[in-house]
Amino acid sequence: MGKKYGKPIMLENIEFAKHFSVFGTDPVEARYILSTNTMQRLLDFSLRTGKNISISFVKSWIFIAIPYKKEVFEPNYRKSVVNEEKTREYFNDLKMAIGIVEDLNLNTRIWSKQ
Repeated sequence: MGKKYGKPIMLENIEFAKHFSVFGTDPVEARYILSTNTMQRLLDFSLRTGKNISISFVKSWIFIAIPYKKEVFEPNYRKSVVNEEKTREYFNDLKMAIGIVEDLNLNTRIWSKQ
């Protein structure tokens, strides 16, 4: 996701532009996808988590990369998984993933006809 595709696109939200660089081939489509609400949700999520997230929209897909120091959703088969702390940690990872979908309103189909 480090590769930039297209040309830089300037958006109206100055605070968003301080934290994100937008590249694309169609400025109108970029403004449709990155609506005022979507930009604010991305900005709020990034500021709240303190993570430098990367986002890519390809066709009707969204790819989100969030740097973590640990392997998320990767069970350690060398240790017992029957452990309250490990169960809580896994639950928190799932909660984080669901929270991203809810925070960014990704469960609303606005980019496809399905």
